[in-house]
Amino acid sequence: MIQSLGFDVYAVCNGGALVKGPEQSTLHAENYDVTPVTELARELDLTLFAQRDAHELGGADFIIDTGSNWNDATHAHFNNNSEWAEKADLLASEPAYLVSGAFDRESALNEFAREIASRFPGIYNTIILPLLDSGHFYCEISPKHIDKWHGLTKLHEHLGIEAEHTCTVGDQLNDMAMVTAAGHGVAMGNGHEDLQKVARFICGDNKEDGILDVVNYIHDINKTHAQAS
Repeated sequence: MIQSLGFDVYAVCNGGALVKGPEQSTLHAENYDVTPVTELARELDLTLFAQRDAHELGGADFIIDTGSNWNDATHAHFNNNSEWAEKADLLASEPAYLVSGAFDRESALNEFAREIASRFPGIYNTIILPLLDSGHFYCEISPKHIDKWHGLTKLHEHLGIEAEHTCTVGDQLNDMAMVTAAGHGVAMGNGHEDLQKVARFICGDNKEDGILDVVNYIHDINKTHAQAS
């Protein structure tokens, strides 16, 4: 994705667990052992997949567990990402990954999240998001302290930028931390209503070039600061 943009950028990836610099250099990475959640997923007949920094380590980006039956959404995810995905037994492979997740019905993933919270209190974050145009949902699992704002703070430290001078844009609940913490937190017009309630600014819908509203907003803010100084 970074390469397809056509210019050098910094990127906060994998829910905040990985921060990449220009030319895909790794500025920060935090892995965790997915063994406990893999075992629980199998118990509930869910299929876990885990993500790793393939550019740094080699091999596949996505490792999809072979220890349970795959549903249609999991098959589609593998087929759509076959160039970067690999089938493997997650309990027999390296245990450390950046983030893990599962695709299924919302009710099944709600049960998964409840069991994670019950069996491993205070250890993991779980966020359940709609999987666009599929009818399925996605449950993302990461260590408790990891979120997109955590990754951005690592980038702040590297670049010497303060939170008040940061603009973040999101549409789902996994964007909540960064939208509330940034000096300029923006919610998409099609975003979750709880995110819109805490945002400083709501831009247009993502299907209607709403991000251009953010570009104009940043331009106006910078112009105001320049005039004030």
